[in-house]
Amino acid sequence: TLGIVARNEEQNIGSTLKSIVAQEFNHSYEILVVDGNSTDKTREIAENVLKSSGMPYKVLNEVDFGFHGLCFARNLVLDKSNPESHYIAFTDADCIVDKKWLQNLYDALEGTDEYIAGAGGPRLIAETGNKKELVINAFLTSFLASGGNPAFSKRKVEFIESIPNYNAIYKREIISKFRYDNELIISDDNELNFRLKKAGYKFRYVPDASVWHRETDSIRDFAANMFSYGVNISNTVRKHRSMVRINVPVTVAFIIYLILVAPLYLWIGYWALIPLILYVIFAVSVFIEIILKTKTIYSLMAFLLLPVQHVTYGLGVLYNLIMNPHKKK
Repeated sequence: TLGIVARNEEQNIGSTLKSIVAQEFNHSYEILVVDGNSTDKTREIAENVLKSSGMPYKVLNEVDFGFHGLCFARNLVLDKSNPESHYIAFTDADCIVDKKWLQNLYDALEGTDEYIAGAGGPRLIAETGNKKELVINAFLTSFLASGGNPAFSKRKVEFIESIPNYNAIYKREIISKFRYDNELIISDDNELNFRLKKAGYKFRYVPDASVWHRETDSIRDFAANMFSYGVNISNTVRKHRSMVRINVPVTVAFIIYLILVAPLYLWIGYWALIPLILYVIFAVSVFIEIILKTKTIYSLMAFLLLPVQHVTYGLGVLYNLIMNPHKKK
């Protein structure tokens, strides 16, 4: 079963599904689209594309099943998929998948031992004539800005810490036991994968299972997304203290530093500016990487995107910790 979770994706869902039905796959598979009560023509377009494909499919609206949210939608894929399916694959409604994407993921899992729970491949930059979208996408997949995450390249590694659900496949019998946490939103795959790893499972990395991901061209939307990531990662940290990664305390410390930099300067002088100078050097390095990748002057946006990302992400973490200090763990 191949699941796609969507909401208001009428601009993208058609091309995504066309790349999916064009898969060169040696086995039969069904396509299950779960829509988040879109107010545009997402469900209508999905229905038209899939109906003409002749493939087994379902198009569901999650609110018809009594709830809403990304984790609920992914669990709905598990619950409404063909019970004879051995694997559950996921991609997003704003992705284009390689014609051998599903075959490569399937081959990476078939015949593996019981401790391999899933596999995933790289997120690559979708072709676009929109320079702002190109730069934002290049920033999000930057080697430096992402801390060297192999999921944003075709770098050959055998295993990966987590498989983002825009490019993932799981063994059905395993994922059905763990399921997604319906209380979470954006960090759904991270939290599920964390529990799987804690139970001793591993994820294979498949560099040839390529997905080309689209991105927003709006800095405002980018900032809103980063804020939401911060809010939701703090929810997962509440649930699992050991999920804390260096990016969470560092971004929070960055917010505190920006607030205190002026009084620190008055107190200890130029020494207070050293972190800021190092940050500027890091920003220049990210800019150089992005301009080499995109070859457009719009790469100067990196000098805005980097602090916007860190500030809004950190504010999201702080906002949730302050506004919901006693939220159930």
